[in-house]
Amino acid sequence: MRISVGPMAFLLAAVSLSSLASPAVLAAGQPASAVVREILDGPELYIEQRQAHVQESAFVPELVRTQQSRGQLAFSSGAVGRLNRFTQLRLGSSCFLLESGQILVSGRQNGCTRSARLSTRGTNYVLTLLVGGEVEVAVLEGALELQRLVDDRPVGEGSIVVAGGTSVRLSSQGRVVGQRPLAADDYLAILQGPLFQGFSEPLPGRPALDAFLQRRFPGISTPTPVGRGSGEPLALGINRVRQRNGRPALAPLPAPLAAQNAAYLVPVLQEILDGSGCDHNRSRWEAFQTRMASTESLMPTSEVIACPMPASSWDPEAIVSRWLGSPLHSRILIDRPRARSIDCVRLVRSGRAAAICTLWSPVAAGSP
Repeated sequence: MRISVGPMAFLLAAVSLSSLASPAVLAAGQPASAVVREILDGPELYIEQRQAHVQESAFVPELVRTQQSRGQLAFSSGAVGRLNRFTQLRLGSSCFLLESGQILVSGRQNGCTRSARLSTRGTNYVLTLLVGGEVEVAVLEGALELQRLVDDRPVGEGSIVVAGGTSVRLSSQGRVVGQRPLAADDYLAILQGPLFQGFSEPLPGRPALDAFLQRRFPGISTPTPVGRGSGEPLALGINRVRQRNGRPALAPLPAPLAAQNAAYLVPVLQEILDGSGCDHNRSRWEAFQTRMASTESLMPTSEVIACPMPASSWDPEAIVSRWLGSPLHSRILIDRPRARSIDCVRLVRSGRAAAICTLWSPVAAGSP
């Protein structure tokens, strides 16, 4: 089921640079440091060349980067940044510089790429650096100001304000090349994706985001942060079983593929939670396989479903145990020698939860 989007009053408006705040205000009080508050999916979060640990601080102009792991930073401004896998950002006195990957920002935190500056008094936004230097900005609520940069300096053509509920794409030169309203499915894919799932540390802007979602898309809300030691991701449980059986652990999907996987899985999970059955959507699955096989080096080759249950009873270890009780599911999880990566998406609606894990393998000639 797709929830329709009503017309938006405005997406972008040309304004003077002073309409949100002056350059001096934007530079003042910005974070000169960030504290690592959480590391997920392994230990691969680094400050420069050293492996970082929770409660360790990074300072301007240090580079913070992830590999197979995700992480949450607390900026000294009070804002929070969640780094997806394979992300690099360099701390600055007036903004961080995203050099690769994807970050969710919640709170008053300015961000930069080589071609654009994002200025905010406090909002929730996702900044993604795409292949080729293009930039995608999804403003989940609130508003932010975009300023084009040339040689790290603002150009004299003014700036634009991006309203909450809008996605904007910028060229590698910082020019707007596309804009569209964020639909309900876009929000679901983000909220059930790697920037929200599995974290235990709260977001300072969560109440504002939930209030925005309640007005725009009633029934959609941000996931409740899991408590430490609970809500363990299904992928970790699967990897423990594989290691006990002498199989190598499955790696997390790179961030771009994880985003595409979430976009595929969220509508399927919606159908499962809205219906009375619990089965694969074969036509969607085959279309997704074909698309990935034609464009990527990895493709999804198997998927397993955790059927709907009360969200309060969600237990990843019990779910993995039930899968292992099925010969077919056991073979999928343990005895597929070409499987290299895994990505799991969980969706919660009306107090019920369901999830699907996809296993990915290198694309072979003639796949799928």
